Amino acid sequence: MKEAGVDVAATASASPTRATVEGRVLLSRHGICTTFGVGRATAERWWRHRATNGHPAVAWQQGRRQWWDEQAMRTFVNDLAASPPDRLDDDEETVLTRAALARRFHVSVQHLANLYSARDDTGHPRPARRIGRHLYWSLGEMDSWWQHREATKRDSLTSVDHSGNGDDLLTLDQAAAVLGYTDASVIRGYLARSPGYFPRPDWTDPHGRRHYLRRTVWAFADSRTRPGRAGRPRPGAPG
Repeated sequence: MKEAGVDVAATASASPTRATVEGRVLLSRHGICTTFGVGRATAERWWRHRATNGHPAVAWQQGRRQWWDEQAMRTFVNDLAASPPDRLDDDEETVLTRAALARRFHVSVQHLANLYSARDDTGHPRPARRIGRHLYWSLGEMDSWWQHREATKRDSLTSVDHSGNGDDLLTLDQAAAVLGYTDASVIRGYLARSPGYFPRPDWTDPHGRRHYLRRTVWAFADSRTRPGRAGRPRPGAPG
């Protein structure tokens, strides 16, 4: 149909999705949803956060119905799918992607993903926003959760023996004693299951036994990211 020099293509439900204005193809919000395969709530959220996500401006308005340039929308949607902004700021809150949060907390993206997967146990907050397939979390909520988690973790760390000379060379059992473990089983577990978490030995003897400088063990204790455990007592050792 024609209206004021504008060609409008209507669907069977009489809900126009496309218009041509001066050679430009425009999409209504319904047209955006059908063209890009998103729900109305997503399209409205894109528009609501246009100040920070780069959503194109309205190209034409027909009464209360708004229309957007199709090519500009394609560029916008492709940009969202390719490389979402790590941070969005508006009057309500600041939200970050998981990658941005991982950098903020100095952990891996996979570590945060694991904490989120186990959120019933870890208390990891739920996403505050979704843009396409990309999730964002509230900065304030995540900071509060992380600080509480780290405080709880610090309270559960074993006590460290800071006596002695930093240049002393320790066996694995002696290093475990410095860290407050019953024996070296915890350290061996780190070495076997979490490569890179426990430091490399400062010296390995001809029999393959690892030795660590006392200061290396202290540095590890100061940077621990996991709750300390007393380890498994040796058979016959007191409880």
